[in-house]
Amino acid sequence: DDALDRAGVTGGLVYSLAADMSGVVIGNRLLAEDLRTCSSDLYGVYSIVPRFTDEIPSATDLPDVLKASKMAAVRIAPRTHMFLAKAGILSDYLEMAIECRIPMVFDTSCGIELGEIYDIMERFPQLPAILSYNNIWPADRFYRPFLAQFPNLRMELSSMITERDIDDLVSRFGAERLLFGSRFPTMYIGGQQLQLKFSRISDADKELIAGGNLRRMIEEALK
Repeated sequence: DDALDRAGVTGGLVYSLAADMSGVVIGNRLLAEDLRTCSSDLYGVYSIVPRFTDEIPSATDLPDVLKASKMAAVRIAPRTHMFLAKAGILSDYLEMAIECRIPMVFDTSCGIELGEIYDIMERFPQLPAILSYNNIWPADRFYRPFLAQFPNLRMELSSMITERDIDDLVSRFGAERLLFGSRFPTMYIGGQQLQLKFSRISDADKELIAGGNLRRMIEEALK
């Protein structure tokens, strides 16, 4: 994509809007087809729903499906896909994610609330997770407890707008806990690039946030 090339973005995690507009079966299939023909270093986020309707592979079969489809994470959109975001309802997939080191993407812009995310993480504190909080400033009191309490959770920074917040988060929690994100194409890629570029942290930490941390998570999920 020209926009990605102009921004210098060579890869990342993507999901298909079709999963929310046409359903998870169609959306996951279309995303897998797109990834097969994609030349850039992009990996998919597979949309899951509870197992009780047999719409997607079981938790036992899903890891092989993800690897074959170049998908390195899973996501839930409970409002859109009409199910309860409860740990007990999703427990088989959550246990699989922990065992296989497959990150669960929790994005509050996709129909899940922070309280629901917290309840799931409290039940499964070792879950590898990516928290994407589509917030209104200031939001520190909302998201910092997640970083403090759940060691395998990473914070995606697309909506991080607090001044010097990246600097402070790195000093408190370490650069390994943060991930550059853009929400492209619904948001502009360059905003967070500028904030990261001019943050007062080391170049090594910037490299981790810009892509190193996510690359390591993808490698673990697909090994």
